Amino acid sequence: MNAYKNIRFLAILGLFLFNAPLGVQAVENMSTTPTGFHQFNNLEIFKSPSVDEPPAIVEAIQKNENSNKIDNYLIQIEERTTLLGVNQEPALLSDFQAGDKINVSGWLLTDSKTIRAAVVRNLSVKDYHQSFSGTIKEITDDGFKLTLANGNEVFVKTPLVEGSQITVKGVFDKVNSAISNVLSILVRPNIVLQEKPASTESAPSSEAVAPAKPSKLFKNFLKVFGL
Repeated sequence: MNAYKNIRFLAILGLFLFNAPLGVQAVENMSTTPTGFHQFNNLEIFKSPSVDEPPAIVEAIQKNENSNKIDNYLIQIEERTTLLGVNQEPALLSDFQAGDKINVSGWLLTDSKTIRAAVVRNLSVKDYHQSFSGTIKEITDDGFKLTLANGNEVFVKTPLVEGSQITVKGVFDKVNSAISNVLSILVRPNIVLQEKPASTESAPSSEAVAPAKPSKLFKNFLKVFGL
């Protein structure tokens, strides 16, 4: 009797396990199945990507001039998504910023709001960044020479100067305050702070008024950014 109950229990359990993945898969397919491949033109990036490399989500809007309707889209950018500039040149995710106009080719999902992008082309005219990988052949004071996989050599002007804003990924040694095993170095645009020019209004006295000296707090603020 006990053997019969065990066999019956195992049979029911096996039937449940066999059917469960099908149910889960069905729910997932309902929310992620593409409705077809489409071309979306003249979208405007509403919110820039929060990361520098795929995968990422870009929020965009499309304005319909005839009906004054605005459609909102979530663009899924994957590692295999092709990113292009206005002249079909390769581009990086960091080149896509809020306010840029883009064309997107991809699959529209069943929610009619999410686009799984195959190609994203930025229509803005600007200098687009490209990614190069290779081996450093020579280092100079102005930069370094990089040998690419195809044998070509390119010279990279060093962006590392006093005052540079960078993010470093590596192993931090708290005792020696040192970073080793560096995985990546991300260089950000320099932040230039300019002191507000002194007022040109004439002073009541005939003698020239000396410009006000920057406060101690402002000087400390500049030191934080290496200026």
